Amino acid sequence: MASWKTHNCNSCDYSFVGSGKPDALMMGPTIPVICSGCNVIYDRITHSPIGAELDRSCEECDSEEFIPWDYMAKKCPQCEDGIIGESDEGVIVMAD
Repeated sequence: MASWKTHNCNSCDYSFVGSGKPDALMMGPTIPVICSGCNVIYDRITHSPIGAELDRSCEECDSEEFIPWDYMAKKCPQCEDGIIGESDEGVIVMAD
């Protein structure tokens, strides 16, 4: 079971809700990625162990282009100056 939390940039107002690191849902393993269309971070299912068809597009802009987010460096894709960290406030979701 994955834990999705609110992640905030320390330099701009960007935030996202997700795992923020490689994780797993019941649909399969996930990695955090940056959408090439709108520069948002989201958790992308890499493959389905049961062979289910996966939606391969960004929820924000429907782009299917992405790059892996460097979750160790935690650079903000919106302002490129900030670092993104887990928030003690906001959304916490136990996801399957």
